[in-house]
Amino acid sequence: MPDKQKNPRKQSYAHMHMHDHDSDNTFGNNQIETPASTAEDLALLKYMLEHNRQHGQELSEIGGRLRGAGYTLAAELINEAVEFFSNANVKLEKAVGSIDMEG
Repeated sequence: MPDKQKNPRKQSYAHMHMHDHDSDNTFGNNQIETPASTAEDLALLKYMLEHNRQHGQELSEIGGRLRGAGYTLAAELINEAVEFFSNANVKLEKAVGSIDMEG
């Protein structure tokens, strides 16, 4: 069983990216203004879908490394999380497809 205090990877790993969620929405009095356009929403959905795919791949790679280091439970839980990502992506793909077909 691996020492849980020890980092299974000797090198540090940094993953940074910016999330820009600026919008004209207002949250005062629980009111949200209508988005600028469906085209902007569709573009954001497509971006988020690709973004989710990349994070799913990263998580899968982390799970594989943890499995190799003997952290079986953590690897299994990450694998389950990746399945949730995949299922969510299927729904997002369908949503994007329905907008593309209707628009």
